[in-house]
Amino acid sequence: MSNFLIKRPQTIFNLFSSISKLNGVGEKRLTVLKKKIGPYIINILFYLPIKAIDRFQNTSLRTIEHGSIITCEVEVVEIIIPPFNFRKKNNISRIITFGLDQEKNIRLDLIYFGQNTKYLRNIYKVGNKIIVSGKFENFSGVGQIVHPDYVTTNNQRNLIPKIETIYPLFIGFNQKFISKLVSECLKQIPYFEEWLSQDTINKLNLPNWKECIVKTHNPNKMSDTELISNYRRRLALDELIANQISMLLIKSKISKEKTIKNIEKHDNILEKLYNLLPFKLTKNQNEVVNEILSDLHSNNTMIRMLQGDVGSGKTIVALITMLSSISDGSQSVLLVPTEILAIQHFNTINEFLKPLNINVCLLLGESKGSYNKKERLAIIEDIANGSIKIIVGTHALISEKVNYKNLSLAVIDEQHRFGVNQRVKITEKGSNVNILVMTATPIPRSLALTAYGDMNISTITEKPKGRKPIKTYVLPQSKIEDVLKSIKRAIENEALIYWVCPLIEESESTDLIAVNERFDYLKNYFKDCNISLVHGKQDKIDRENSMNDFKNGKSKILVATTVIEVGVDIPNATIMVIECAERFGLAQVHQLRGRVGRNDKESSCILLYKTELTPIAHSRLKILKDTNDGFVISEQDLILRGPGEVLGSKQSGNVDFKFVDLHVHSDLIELARKEASNLIKNDKERLKINTLLSIFENNEAIKLLKGG
Repeated sequence: MSNFLIKRPQTIFNLFSSISKLNGVGEKRLTVLKKKIGPYIINILFYLPIKAIDRFQNTSLRTIEHGSIITCEVEVVEIIIPPFNFRKKNNISRIITFGLDQEKNIRLDLIYFGQNTKYLRNIYKVGNKIIVSGKFENFSGVGQIVHPDYVTTNNQRNLIPKIETIYPLFIGFNQKFISKLVSECLKQIPYFEEWLSQDTINKLNLPNWKECIVKTHNPNKMSDTELISNYRRRLALDELIANQISMLLIKSKISKEKTIKNIEKHDNILEKLYNLLPFKLTKNQNEVVNEILSDLHSNNTMIRMLQGDVGSGKTIVALITMLSSISDGSQSVLLVPTEILAIQHFNTINEFLKPLNINVCLLLGESKGSYNKKERLAIIEDIANGSIKIIVGTHALISEKVNYKNLSLAVIDEQHRFGVNQRVKITEKGSNVNILVMTATPIPRSLALTAYGDMNISTITEKPKGRKPIKTYVLPQSKIEDVLKSIKRAIENEALIYWVCPLIEESESTDLIAVNERFDYLKNYFKDCNISLVHGKQDKIDRENSMNDFKNGKSKILVATTVIEVGVDIPNATIMVIECAERFGLAQVHQLRGRVGRNDKESSCILLYKTELTPIAHSRLKILKDTNDGFVISEQDLILRGPGEVLGSKQSGNVDFKFVDLHVHSDLIELARKEASNLIKNDKERLKINTLLSIFENNEAIKLLKGG
């Protein structure tokens, strides 16, 4: 199935009909709905309620509490409706009612502001008994409902839903309109052939797909709306199966049978590298190297992820992998997301390989000019003829203009900045390309299985010997003077300091401190000290000069944006200051903090927060203060921010789930993997697979399989 392309089955065409055919959807509304929800009926079905209300949980005026929803029967005793005046928008109409039977002495007022008086006079008559439903408020001792949600007679009680689902709204649309749209779409769900195995259906007591969608929008009881309900678990399982099928298909697209290398016939290049290293690999690094070399010697191309905390020594493992791959004369590339990181890796690798007489080249985009057009073309030509064996670069490495003589390995660093599309593209640059992706952000197992189910995973948990834990301090912005004094003392002791700000310049929409403003402030404060500035909008040469000045100790403080988040390795930097730390994700702050503590010296990280912290922000900063363990932090980050934020914009497309909550449904992942494998093996007509992948088409891997 390596060449599998998704083809939408005819049986589900109706789900992809335009919502323009639905009642009440004119041209104006259509434009908004397309933008906010989506263009098709399936998008409406997947527009999930954010909560549900049990309208008949409270029916007594005697026991109802302020702010609760009540549905009760009352009698209208007085109608106070002023003459309607278009010029007066604050007309107040009051319908005075009293309860029935044991509650006939309890008053309930129905309040309307600016309501059309003719409409009110038509629905309210003195002496009428009505059922009213809405939010109860105690106003100066008198109960009231402002603009009731439902008003009807006893024989039309069924018009008030027992359990009402509430949808997220946007300007120009109310709950009743969205609910009507959903109801109309529910009637158009076609019959599906069951894709789950009968064994799984029986074991988990799962309803069919259609019933689950219906009950998600029209629950019979409040428990039907919970994430642990059988309806939601069934939909989550289906979505996970689609996810796992897409991962398996991508793997089959990338992974190929290959000729096994015989690296022993070459001149023991790895042994020479090991002898040159100024340190010994940790036990954990050696284990990971053996896993990778085993893959390189196997019958199929490698697709492996290497994850390890910041500073755990992934780069040397990557270099060993690259040297192993070029030992038969083929080529290796190291693909990185940013120019700064590319230059950093190039310099590091070049330094290691100089004694081995192995040429390494750096390839950046056409506009990135540390070399002229002629020099760049010469590098591309040398890559094409195979004279350069190791190439470090950015997205330029997968450009159509760049061809390889014999590419056998692609290492992708900081893989969360790249999508699955880039992984596939780089493998298409050679016939048997092994893939090693690296991340310094440890990924929780549930997230790794759903985002990277096509890969085997190696993990480095040990830190190199001699590394000390980074001391983290959390301080309000008002303490900045104390921070500056302590930094002054540190500079006198030859310390180098990172100072990170979130923005480049002031924005009207936020009060974050701009990096340029902070740079000017610190220059004025530390008059006798050189200070460097680095941000993404800088000229490349200026940025390189700033980094080099800081690395060489010519400048003592590097003021920067998050461009230094990954890859920047300056062992003598021992202090990290992060402003507005409450605005960052846990993993990102941990990444930034990892720029210090890269030697045997004491290092510290100061997290400054600008505003009064919310309970969640406080707990996030406390986690960072209490632990340096990236695996613990990543689990907490997933809980607080969700998979999309943790993985980054490129990779979040792989887990853009509608029904799955990884905290609640992680137990379904292994089952989903099993069901996905069974479907790929047994669904010879591919009808079930195509149905599943078409329904859950909102992920990057599936879009790629569609040829998009």
